[in-house]
Parts: sequence; structure tokens; C-alpha cells
Amino acid sequence: MSHNHPPHEPRILGLDSEAADKAFEVLTASTTRAVLSIIYEQPSTPTEIHDEVGTSLQTVHYHLEKLEDAGLIEPAGDEYSENGTEMTLYAPVTEAIALFAAEHPRTSG
Repeated sequence: MSHNHPPHEPRILGLDSEAADKAFEVLTASTTRAVLSIIYEQPSTPTEIHDEVGTSLQTVHYHLEKLEDAGLIEPAGDEYSENGTEMTLYAPVTEAIALFAAEHPRTSG
């Protein structure tokens, strides 16, 4: 998935934008927010997220898909488990996400 903003800069979403609608819709579930929080702390594989959240691996994959579809995370490579299974590593799309309510976002503040 290709994005129009550098990963080291915050992604800015207007409150009335379609991107903000998607983000808010996805983040209504506490498990999805927990998954996103883990990924923001450190890029992680589904198994690592499963260990942290304590839910089924299938549920983790469901929340990862929702976050990826909303453009909040993306695959960032592969890692291998102790038994040699290849797993996708997920990372945030940007360092931060900022919401703005004004007509035009300010570049500072």
C-alpha cells in the first residue's frame, strides 16, 4: 500500500474527511485500539500482538485487516518464528496521526 505522506511526519486528517470517518469507525472497538497501540510501541507480528492482547489469533488478524484497510498500519516486512514460520511484521503508516477541525490544518501547534 502506497501512501502520500512521509512516514516520519504525522498524517493529518480533517474531522469531516472520509479518512477520519474510516479511522473513527475502525477505532470504536477497544481491541482494535489495543492492537494499534501495540504496533505504535513497536512493529509487531500477529503472534506477538496475540500474546499481548490475549485474544485469538483469528481476532488479531481481523483487527489488523481493519487497521490496514483504514490506512493506519501497513506490512513492514517479514519475521520468522522459532519454528521457522514466516510472519508479517506490521508497523504504523506514520509516526503520528493528527486530527484537525479547522478548514485548513496549521503546520505548527
